[in-house]
This record gives sequence, structure tokens and C-alpha cells, in this order.
Amino acid sequence: MSEGKNPTAVLIGQRIKQARKMAGMDTADSLLVNIPEWKRSRLGNYEAGISMPSPDDIKLISTATGASPCWIMFGAGPIRATGRDEQAIRHQNLVAIVDEAKSRRKLTPLLKALGISRKKLDTHLTNPFLDLTERMMRKCETYLTKPRGWMDEQHVENDPLCSSFPVDMQELMTLYSNLSESNRGLLLRMARCIEAD
Repeated sequence: MSEGKNPTAVLIGQRIKQARKMAGMDTADSLLVNIPEWKRSRLGNYEAGISMPSPDDIKLISTATGASPCWIMFGAGPIRATGRDEQAIRHQNLVAIVDEAKSRRKLTPLLKALGISRKKLDTHLTNPFLDLTERMMRKCETYLTKPRGWMDEQHVENDPLCSSFPVDMQELMTLYSNLSESNRGLLLRMARCIEAD
């Protein structure tokens, strides 16, 4: 990161640029069509990390790009503002797996299992929009001895946003996330019965 710049502003700027590109807007001008009251320098300063956008400005960028304001601001939670984002979920799970492998000094076996270089893995980690292929996701699941499709599901323990929730809520969400679809329905019915008491 450049000297003198606020590191948080730089990270937010990178996510603004990624959100713009994800929305198919190759240039700043194509985004500014949706925010006509802004000058090009304002968006340029945000993307470069020179200045920090206000919450209202984050909301405008979110509306224009379809990216979640929470993700733009904090880099947490789903990338897209609405709907299930499989790519974002896969990326979030991959980051958690790599962090765990690094903490246990097991990164080399993970790289071998995935059949990729450290450089290629780092590229995937730093760019949440780089396609995470079916083959790579299935290799992750085999390495982790997880069922097919596990990498495509949101897991509470891998979501940095959920770490701010109370411990009992985290536990309940983790239990729910690990249940089969039919057992999830059963748990919800039980919870509704308790709430009705």
C-alpha cells in the first residue's frame, strides 16, 4: 500500500473498483453515468484510496454496482447486495481453509491436493472475482473429507461478519448450517413451537 494513505481507505478503494468491474463497468465514467452528480476525481480518489467514502457514498456505489454496502465497506458478508452469490461463498470458504492450513503449517499438502502453485493460490485469494472452478472446489472437498457441494454453502464459522454475533447465536447458526435440508426444516419447526409458547 502507498505510503501516507489510510490502509482502510486503500482496501475500500480496491473493493469499489472490484464492484465496478463485477458490474461490467470497465471505466469510472461508466459508473458515473449512474451517479451524475459526482465528478470523475471523486470516484478516482475513492478507488485510489486517497480519500474515504462516507456511508451515503458507499450506499450510492452499492446501488449503482449491485454490490453489498457491507462488503464494500468491511469486506465481510456476501459480495452481492441481493441473492446467493456462489462465487463469493466459495471464495470465503477458500480463504478460511487456507488460513487454517497456514495456522497448522499444512499449506504444502493443501497446494498438492489442489494441484496449484502458491502464486496461483495467492491470486485467487486476493481476487474474489477470479473463477473458482468446479474441479478446484471438488478437490477442496476431497482434501477436507467434506460432502460434495460443501464449498458452495455458507458456513457460519467461515464468515467474518458472524464472528460479531453472540456465541450462542453462532452455535445455533453453525448447527443449522451443518444439518441436512430436511433436518433444517425440523429445527425451524421446533424453534417456532418454542417461540409460540
